[in-house]
Amino acid sequence: MSRPAPSPAAPPFPARTVPVPFLAPDTAREHVDGAGPADGDASEAPLTWSQRYYLAEVDAARAHGRGLNVPRLYRLRPGTTEAGTVTALSELLVRYEVLRTRVVRDPAGTVRQRVHDRGALHLAVHEAPAGAVDDHARTVLDGLVTPPLDVTECWPLRAALVTEDGHPRYLALAFSHVAVDAYALVPVSAHLVERIAEADPVARAAAPAAGTVARGPREQAAAEASPAGRKAAGRALRHAEEAYRRMPAAVNPAPDTRPRPSPRHRFLHRTSPALDLAVGAVAARTGESPATVLAAALVSLDAAGTGPVPHEDGTGETRYGAVHLISANRLRPETAAAVLPLSQPVPCCVDTAGATFQELVRRTAAASLRAFRAGGAPPDELAALLATVARERGVRLDATPALNYRPRSTALPVRPTTAGELAAAASRAVTRWTEADPWRASHYLSADVDASGIRLLLQVDTAVHPPEWAERRLDALERLLCTAALDARCPALPTLG
Repeated sequence: MSRPAPSPAAPPFPARTVPVPFLAPDTAREHVDGAGPADGDASEAPLTWSQRYYLAEVDAARAHGRGLNVPRLYRLRPGTTEAGTVTALSELLVRYEVLRTRVVRDPAGTVRQRVHDRGALHLAVHEAPAGAVDDHARTVLDGLVTPPLDVTECWPLRAALVTEDGHPRYLALAFSHVAVDAYALVPVSAHLVERIAEADPVARAAAPAAGTVARGPREQAAAEASPAGRKAAGRALRHAEEAYRRMPAAVNPAPDTRPRPSPRHRFLHRTSPALDLAVGAVAARTGESPATVLAAALVSLDAAGTGPVPHEDGTGETRYGAVHLISANRLRPETAAAVLPLSQPVPCCVDTAGATFQELVRRTAAASLRAFRAGGAPPDELAALLATVARERGVRLDATPALNYRPRSTALPVRPTTAGELAAAASRAVTRWTEADPWRASHYLSADVDASGIRLLLQVDTAVHPPEWAERRLDALERLLCTAALDARCPALPTLG
């Protein structure tokens, strides 16, 4: 019998620990070909493509003392007991095997996943000071999510219960990104709302098809290794090669001898009511989504910062812009409600030649649809392909800049706007530098949309760009979109300061 993985240490607050035992029937080996050797109460299999992508990101973040952990805080229903919380968590671990899966690295460098059928998660129980349970719950969540989580040593999940006068009030969870992405949390939240938690916006979005059995990580790995999976990988690699051969060469920044700030990765946060109005206005005029409008703006900025390239048919020159979009890859019923990461960045390359920004939005919509249909691929094969194309083109290519658009609700005002309305809204913009977990990217833009509008978080790697580059980038993004909101003939390529 293999030794169950230990739970991570409790956060540095006074707390007692309650075990959450689980015993799961090992049904996966009965119907998954190539699941790998079983070891007592555990079974091994290769990592999926997305798990490999996220593991590399997690490893890179740990080098900077960060964990790339995903936080969730659930307010519990009145009358919820500690025993009921333990039962709900145990059912969650039994139901979704990725939450009881470790990563195994052997001396030869091979990386696999080991799914355990039995074990125990440690639930830290924190009593909040009287009248301060909300603030204390957020502090506990910060304590859970901040320290790096080594999925080779413990479960990819930390849990804490926050009580007030002995009564459970909040459940705080921190997931490793190797186990979940944002879409994987939909069925997790649905389960907890069904059992113990109050209504949650993520849970309300859950709508798995009736009778559909969601894939686990071993099944997904087997599907990717199957002939159909290899065919899908080939399709994705062909799409990526087409994009890599068109995407602008990465600009080598001028040498900067000034001391670099520490830490190396900096994070610029911005909320702007004017940006919300502008994105909504362009979306209303073009009939495309706000996500596509933002992607087109990033393509525009990328193309504007590079020079023209010869057209493929030899008739003149053109200019492409590129952005990597985070593809969820959840089109099939068995993956729609799966609790495992199924998202990877996919290249989206758009020809900007002769286009107004309005036309560029439509071109970006078509290009992004092709990118999403192509989907993800084995990360090592993508990296080798990128290196080959860069060598053949004789340029440096940066495959890391990405846009991660994460809608939490439909709150944007999708309607026309006016210059006066934009000017009045501009004064309410808030920009500040914040802490966050770094991605392996020269720059990475997350756009969260909730009831407050669009929240932008732009990561900049100061080894590539100085921090003020991020400020100029977001300023240019907003200027472009505000101009396009008022002028249907706005050119696709702005003039960058």
